[in-house]
Amino acid sequence: MKLQPTPAQAMALLTSGLLDVSEFPDIAAQWLADGMDSANLRMLAGADNEDPNDIRDLWTATLKDLEIQAIPFEMRWPQIWTYELATWKADQRTRGQVVRDAVQYLRAVDYADRDAEEAYALWQLWDELTSNYIPPRTEAEIWADVDRYLHSFD
Repeated sequence: MKLQPTPAQAMALLTSGLLDVSEFPDIAAQWLADGMDSANLRMLAGADNEDPNDIRDLWTATLKDLEIQAIPFEMRWPQIWTYELATWKADQRTRGQVVRDAVQYLRAVDYADRDAEEAYALWQLWDELTSNYIPPRTEAEIWADVDRYLHSFD
């Protein structure tokens, strides 16, 4: 089974725009397997993604049932980063997806999260990869830096 976010990670991903409604049923199934339970959680785990609005409603009801609270702003990035690294290490996400999510996070929070040092390092590398001018380094060298950076957390 695919690695799914913990409740805290899911809330951080959701509030930062990094979690899609189509992922809710799989997350619910993992939470059931982890021992959490409620009628709404079981219904969400069995949902078929035909109606995103129904899934959003079930998600909201499930969070209420399980008393899962919103994550304070200053705690979002550490939760997201932990999940991103875990999925990358499990070969479920590529280094490019991790870099993209870091950049998307910074855009979503409008650069307000000054504690997201990992995101800023990846943002700088992304800037090099997407620049319109001829960079002093090759794309392969930049991706090698991304790899080294991600492996620094091993």
